[in-house]
Amino acid sequence: MNSASATESDHLSDLSISWYDVAMVALVDGPQRAACLDWLAGQRRPDGTWGADRTVAWHDTYVATYAAAVAFHAAGHATIAEEAVNALSGVRTDTPGCETLTFGGLVDTLDRIAASLGRQTPRHPDRVVQLIHEERAKWEKMSTWEFCYDPELSIAGYCAERLFGSDHLDLVRVVESFQTGNGSISNSPGASAGVLLEARRRGARIAPLRLRRLTDYIATRRPETIGYLDHVPHFGTAWSVMFAAEAGLIDGAMAAKSRAMVEELADSYGLLCPVGPATIPGDPDTSACALTAGAATGQPVFGLPAAELLYDESSGCYRTYFFERDGSVSTNIHMAGLLGLLGEHARLGPVLNWLLDRLTDDGGYRCKWHSSPVYALGETARVTAKLDHPTARRLGEVARARLRELQNADGGWGARQSTVEETGYAVLGLAADPHETEHAFLKRAAGFLSGADPDYRPLWIGKSLYCVNPLVPVLHRAALARIEQLALL
Repeated sequence: MNSASATESDHLSDLSISWYDVAMVALVDGPQRAACLDWLAGQRRPDGTWGADRTVAWHDTYVATYAAAVAFHAAGHATIAEEAVNALSGVRTDTPGCETLTFGGLVDTLDRIAASLGRQTPRHPDRVVQLIHEERAKWEKMSTWEFCYDPELSIAGYCAERLFGSDHLDLVRVVESFQTGNGSISNSPGASAGVLLEARRRGARIAPLRLRRLTDYIATRRPETIGYLDHVPHFGTAWSVMFAAEAGLIDGAMAAKSRAMVEELADSYGLLCPVGPATIPGDPDTSACALTAGAATGQPVFGLPAAELLYDESSGCYRTYFFERDGSVSTNIHMAGLLGLLGEHARLGPVLNWLLDRLTDDGGYRCKWHSSPVYALGETARVTAKLDHPTARRLGEVARARLRELQNADGGWGARQSTVEETGYAVLGLAADPHETEHAFLKRAAGFLSGADPDYRPLWIGKSLYCVNPLVPVLHRAALARIEQLALL
C-alpha cells in the first residue's frame, strides 16, 4: 500500500471484530475471559442480540448471540445468558441472506458445549436444523478423507472448534497438523478456543510445549483485536493491488508486496493462502486475485494446476475449498479473469455460463463471501470488461444494468445504506467498460465519495461478518481517481 494507506492501517487490524470469536475466546477460563465478557456486555443490541443487524445477516446474528449466551453461562452469568437464549427466538430465519461459512457446524458445536455445561439446548428453527444436518454430513465426509490432516488441502483446522464433544478427529493430530507459529490453530481464535476446551475436556496428551503455546495464544487475546482470523496479509495485498491498478495507483511498496506474494505462490503447493504461510489451504480466489494484481505490476501470469482439483465438471464452476457445498461468485469471476489472461477459452466458457445462470436466477446475485450484491455485480462488471467473449459481454451488460438500478439517492451504493466499500466496487465496475457512456451515475458517485470518510462496516462473510479494513481506503481513492480520469470531476 502507499504511505497514506499504510498510515491509516497502522491503527487498524486487518479484520474488524468478530462477535462470535470473542465469545468463543470468552468460553475459556483464563486471564482474557473478563475483558471479553465485559466487551460483549457492552456490545449487546437493544433487541438482546449480538452480531450483525438481523436484516444484514441473520446467520451472523444467530451464531454470535448463541455463542455469547453459552459464554455467559460458562462464566456463571445466568441472567444475561438466559436473556440471550430468549433473544434467539426473535431472529427471523426465513429472510434472505448469505450463510456464514460453516454456520450449521458452529451451532452444532455450541449445542455440545452448552450440554457439557449442563444447559438445555434451545429449540432451533427448522432452517437452522437443516443447516446443522448439512454441515454435519459434510464434516463426517471430511473426517474420513485421506487428506483431512493435510493443512495444504484441508480446512479441518479452520473449523477445529467442531472437535468439541466429538470423536470424529484425533485431537493430538489436529494440533500437530494445524498449529501455527503463533500458537493458534489455523490462525482462527474461535477454532483455537474450541480445541483448547476439548483438550481440557478430554485430558488429551498434547505435547506440553504445544499446549502451552495454544493456551498462551488464547490468554493474550484482547476483544478489540479478535477477528475471525488473526490476520490476512495476502488477502489484503491481493485485493488492494488489484483495485489500485484500475486507477494506476500502484506505488513501489505495493509492487514489492505483490512481487513477493506471486513468488510465494509460484513456490507453493499451488494455491495462495489468505493469511500467508499458515495452516489454512490456499484457494483459487486469493490466488487468481494475486496473479491479476501481479500482472498489473509486471509479474508473470501462470496457470494454477491445483485449482483444477477444485473444478466441478458437473456444474462448470470452481469450488473455493474441498467439500464446499456451493460455489462462490467471486471465486469464479476472478478465476474467469485469470483464464482470460491465460487465453484458456475452453475452460472460460463453462465458468462464464455458470456465472450467467447465477446472474439471471430469480434468487438474486451475490457472492457467498459478501453480504451485499454490489460486490458481486461490481466485480462481474469490472472483470468481464477485460474479457473478449460473448458470454462475458452479456454478463457485463446485465451486471452494469443492475448496478445502475441499485444506485442510492445520495449517489452511493449500499445494500442498506451507502458505504465507501460498496460504492468503490460499483464505480470500478462501471468505469472499467470503455463503451460506458452513462456517466451521470459516476458523477453522482463522485459527489458521495467526495464527502464520505472511509467507514469500516462489516460486509464480508467468513465464520462471522467482518470488514477487510485495509481495502476500504484503497477503494475510496481508486474510485475517485478513476472518476477523475474520465474527466468527470
